[in-house]
Amino acid sequence: MIVVAVAILVGVFFVATGRGGELAYEHADHAPLDLGPVSAADIALLRPPTALWGYNMQVTDEALEQIAQAVRDRDVTIAFLQQRLADLSTQAGPGLQPAEPPPAAEEQAR
Repeated sequence: MIVVAVAILVGVFFVATGRGGELAYEHADHAPLDLGPVSAADIALLRPPTALWGYNMQVTDEALEQIAQAVRDRDVTIAFLQQRLADLSTQAGPGLQPAEPPPAAEEQAR
């Protein structure tokens, strides 16, 4: 009896310290997530599949990574366009005046 208990404790020790091998990779049991171009509506309507304890972590992580990549891409595009606008504004010179509205627009505003 004591020998069996010692053998179990030694086995638990080896597994706990990582010498007992690795767990097999669990393959996803869901279709790959394809959000395409992400919009605010996609984020609001996203409902990842549930698991035994809450949301399926793998699907949720994939969705958040795709959303983060879309936001990063938009941030880069916005920064590029802002820099381009600033460059064009400096090239136009300080004497650039905003365009005057056409006379018909002034009459409609009254």
